[in-house]
Amino acid sequence: MNLPQFPLPRNTALRAGLLMVLAMGSFVGNDTIVKLVGESLPVGEIVTIRGLFCVLILGAICAAQGLLRDLPGMANRPLLMRSGFDVISTIAFVTALMHMPIANLTSVMQAVPLAVALLSALFLGERIGWRRMAAIIGGFIGVLMIVKPSVASFDAYQLLALVIVFFVAVRDILTKRIPARIPTFVVALANAGFVMLGGALLALVQGVHWPEAWQVGLLALAACFLSSGYLFMVATLRVGELTATAPFRYSVMVFSIFSGIVVFGEFPDWIAMLGMALIVASGLYAAHREAQLAKISDSARTPAP
Repeated sequence: MNLPQFPLPRNTALRAGLLMVLAMGSFVGNDTIVKLVGESLPVGEIVTIRGLFCVLILGAICAAQGLLRDLPGMANRPLLMRSGFDVISTIAFVTALMHMPIANLTSVMQAVPLAVALLSALFLGERIGWRRMAAIIGGFIGVLMIVKPSVASFDAYQLLALVIVFFVAVRDILTKRIPARIPTFVVALANAGFVMLGGALLALVQGVHWPEAWQVGLLALAACFLSSGYLFMVATLRVGELTATAPFRYSVMVFSIFSGIVVFGEFPDWIAMLGMALIVASGLYAAHREAQLAKISDSARTPAP
């Protein structure tokens, strides 16, 4: 099974960018549906039901691509650790989504690449220059402008959003340690399976409520959005470099603001909007700087003629 072919522009960068926009729109579609269903169904059941449909979809893709023989790779230690962090971050994200404006939470999550760079410098010994450090600091200032932590208006869910950034950043660092021989869709299937099981355990603790048909139907649609977003992300990586599509990645904030206003009547205040702009600017600069350093590194490794 090959990834779906789309009538995209011939320009490689533009094609990759359009695929990234489609991926971001799909992810926000998933989040919107989950937030809607969350008004009437516990988090554990939401994660479990959506996870079941994701397992079925991704399992079918793996079977169609002949990847079932690679399933033993799920026992890989970094993959298992990544899946564990994904369980925690997914449950925490859905919980925060039920209590925060969708645009605010989505914007906070855009600080993950900056958190990855910071954690890599602190714990993995990667060098980070003052320019990238300034971008990291700027991005986290933007996050604070969105969540606005204060003693007077302390909200545990705002703190949870910051914790999610940390867990997702660790998850992404672990992703780099997964051997390249393990196919991307097998990694996705493993994550979906573990998240489903984590949701089931939470559902047992929260108490099971028999879902109605419309709730199951919406969560099946959410799983389709989530899976299609993953497909578009894979297609993006195959068409162009991830750093080149960074500007298009932030289209997720446009989608989330639109969803918040139209579906939930959530209007970000001007401080939050400035914070979102600061996160975008910091992320774009960090991606630009990373691309520059990668080019310098490649040039240094290229032997002289």
